[in-house]
Amino acid sequence: MSDTEMQGMLTRWQTLKTQAEGGELRLDTDIGQQLAAHAERMRTKLNGLMNKAVELEHLSGFGTLASAEDLRQKFALKANNGNDSAVKRLKQSIDIATLMKETYELAIRKISESDQSAADKLAGLGMGDA
Repeated sequence: MSDTEMQGMLTRWQTLKTQAEGGELRLDTDIGQQLAAHAERMRTKLNGLMNKAVELEHLSGFGTLASAEDLRQKFALKANNGNDSAVKRLKQSIDIATLMKETYELAIRKISESDQSAADKLAGLGMGDA
């Protein structure tokens, strides 16, 4: 996925989070909890992959030729510290998964708060009793 596509996904989830904060985006509690749990599982897996990718920065076995060292350096940058490194992409994916989880949790909270507010109003009017 390109840097532009990753940034687009991040922007989209930031917008959704803002909508959830404002109460525009709401989710059923059970569905929202399952989605938040799934986002957390994705984030955990991505963290594991990122830890492995960081280790790939330390490569050996390419030989002593100058071209071999250039190749080793190129692969090391592809793993970590390069503009298009695996670690950079994984960090972006972790940021998106984090935003997803937070958005789901906010959307659940807003609907729960709305339900509680309505119940309190009805109770105050004496209509909450069946």
